[in-house]
Amino acid sequence: MNPRPRFLALATPLSARTLLAGALVAFAAGAQAVPYRLDYTGTFNSTESLNLASASSRTFFSGTTPFTITAFFDDSSPNLLPPAFPFLGFHAYVPSLATIQIGGTTYTIETAATNAAAGVTVSIFDRSQIFNPGRYGVGLIANVLADGAGIVGDFTAAAPEFTVGALTPTTFTDYYGVGHGSGPCISGNPPACPHLDTPWVLRDISNVAWNLTIGNYEEDYPALHPGSGVTVVGPLNTAVITAVPEPATAGLMLAGLAGIGTLVRARRKAS
Repeated sequence: MNPRPRFLALATPLSARTLLAGALVAFAAGAQAVPYRLDYTGTFNSTESLNLASASSRTFFSGTTPFTITAFFDDSSPNLLPPAFPFLGFHAYVPSLATIQIGGTTYTIETAATNAAAGVTVSIFDRSQIFNPGRYGVGLIANVLADGAGIVGDFTAAAPEFTVGALTPTTFTDYYGVGHGSGPCISGNPPACPHLDTPWVLRDISNVAWNLTIGNYEEDYPALHPGSGVTVVGPLNTAVITAVPEPATAGLMLAGLAGIGTLVRARRKAS
């Protein structure tokens, strides 16, 4: 039998509150590691769709549709790629919470922690990457090792500059373009290979499941870039990484502070 609950029950009310409040604050401080928040804005086009997971057909966006992604993660989350993976300059983190706002409605996005095939990761590229060397990349990618469904924006600068091995809060600047992908390649090599449609799984405030099916295309901005192979100029995307407590960590800290407040009030009454 675990003696810890009985230890708290036998403690005096004052010492129990002291232990609990201190433990919550200490745990929150240790659990947060270096916490980050990604805010990413972009647009969907009419090749992409959002529909109830139970629907028998897809409901496509009628035109350019803005979205805002918010994802919380920290540098204690596992890097999903093993050290021997054949390229550098990339880290993928499992977010503790990821949401997307579309048309005034906010949905929670399933993450890689609960959905290995379609759950998202926060994916970050620095300038040493082999895909677009000299540029930064940031967004959400599902099933990273299979190059699953995702949205990744390219930027030629970040302020301040960083490497994935020394991530820091930053604002991505000089937006270059974006790539959208619906899922892993069925055969062959990108970009010529056919792709599976593996939607991101979203949940609304009532926990109803929705499928967000992303298209397969790239866009340049603000003009076509020579040699990019892209024939479409799309709207501006933005990305910012800030340092903030994750939602769960913030809740623990608030609970701990509330416990300390209760303790202080009890001492004042006793005196």
